[in-house]
Amino acid sequence: MKTAHNISRKMMAAAMTLLLVSTVAFAEGETTETYLSGSTTTSAGNYTVQSTNEVYHFQGDEYEVYRVYYDNPEMNMKIAVRMEGPCNSFIAYTDSYWFRYQCGKDGFGLRKVLFNTPQVIQKFNPKEYQNQTVLLRKRSIEKKEAVGLIAAYVPKLQS
Repeated sequence: MKTAHNISRKMMAAAMTLLLVSTVAFAEGETTETYLSGSTTTSAGNYTVQSTNEVYHFQGDEYEVYRVYYDNPEMNMKIAVRMEGPCNSFIAYTDSYWFRYQCGKDGFGLRKVLFNTPQVIQKFNPKEYQNQTVLLRKRSIEKKEAVGLIAAYVPKLQS
């Protein structure tokens, strides 16, 4: 009788642990799968982009969100993507900065930059902004290619 009680107790503990772990996993941001991976030529190192179930709202539009993880976790960020015709709108962001990449007549590149404090601005290289106004001389770009370019080039903006 004592053995049956011990087995029952162990099964109950295992069930409670499983319930707790699954709840924490869903609360962690619901990252789904690896979308793409690559490397940078910066101290950020290699990166992995994962799709999420998150939605980013900007100017009345909804964007799907991808998380970018680097070897150097200080560089981690998110990329919000909005499908709009032949060229999508992309926003690379953290709590400290916001960079908008889009297509234009000259090609795909950085179009707008916002920072949350003046101190954050000093961590970025203004010459690199100019270099990134045209990353690719095409008026349209596939989503996966654009996300890869952004993940590889945003770390270059930091001094």
